[in-house]
Amino acid sequence: MPEEQAFCVLVKIMYDYGLRDLYKNNFEDLHCKFYQLERLMQEQLPDLHSHFCDLSLEAHMYASQWFLSLFTAKFPLCMVFHIIDLLLCEGLNIIFHVALALLKTSKEDLLQADFEGALKFFRVQLPKRYRAEENARRLMEQACNIKVPTKKLKKYEKEYQTMRESQLQQEDPMDRYKFVYL
Repeated sequence: MPEEQAFCVLVKIMYDYGLRDLYKNNFEDLHCKFYQLERLMQEQLPDLHSHFCDLSLEAHMYASQWFLSLFTAKFPLCMVFHIIDLLLCEGLNIIFHVALALLKTSKEDLLQADFEGALKFFRVQLPKRYRAEENARRLMEQACNIKVPTKKLKKYEKEYQTMRESQLQQEDPMDRYKFVYL
């Protein structure tokens, strides 16, 4: 694909598919996505969610690149192409499907890992599993079969916004400006 067309596709994805929102307002929408992912894990993978809580392993520690780079940072192109195809057909929420599929297929390994082991697994071993196109295809099939109702995501988004409003009300207003002038 010529550079100009590739850039046009990037602009389209950023604006029309909501990827740009992840980068705005101090990454507020990205933090909301992390909250939604953790709530989905709590519901669909309760034992893994509990293990991550015990380790103090939070979604932003392993899923940042999933959302911000659409998995392009670590995963093989054969898998990324499938994800982008699904994104263009289904929208940004497909990232939740892929994330949950990755977590489900890796559950046993992750349950045995400590904090550092889990982070290393996400960074090194997990992307290696999908170098073979057949593995990537199977993962995408599994991702498409995972139910992530839009209604539920909206509910979790409202929960997050309520939680953030409560945090901001408890915060000293002067603390918000300290970072601006440092």
